Amino acid sequence: MSAASRLRQRLAGAGVTLTLDGDNNLEWQAAADPPADLLAEARRLKPELLALLRAEAANGNGATGLLPLSEIIRMVEGIAFALPLTAPDRVRKAACRMRRAGHCRQEIAATLLPAVPIATSEMAALLALEDGLTDAIRGGGVA
Repeated sequence: MSAASRLRQRLAGAGVTLTLDGDNNLEWQAAADPPADLLAEARRLKPELLALLRAEAANGNGATGLLPLSEIIRMVEGIAFALPLTAPDRVRKAACRMRRAGHCRQEIAATLLPAVPIATSEMAALLALEDGLTDAIRGGGVA
């Protein structure tokens, strides 16, 4: 998840809604003044926030479509603690769910791939090696 996405979720948690105005500029609405540290970070990340909101507007994805951080954390934990045989399927399902909600591919990869257990990667490599050796022994050759 990008820094701008994380900041937007933290701002939403503080009751701040970010939108684009008619001139495609950043606009925020809140019932009360947000914490000063969040405002300072929003100023620092303003170009990234604008890019995020503009990309969502161009793709037809509103800010409400993105998955909440708590839901993403649950998916990441499910991947991290999955058995090696089930982890790839969980990654696939989580990636589909995030993409449908409007998350970009880079954000999905940066969020989900670090959660894949090393044992799963090692097992996938071992299975690929075994399949290659079996195919070579049968005379299938190497592609």
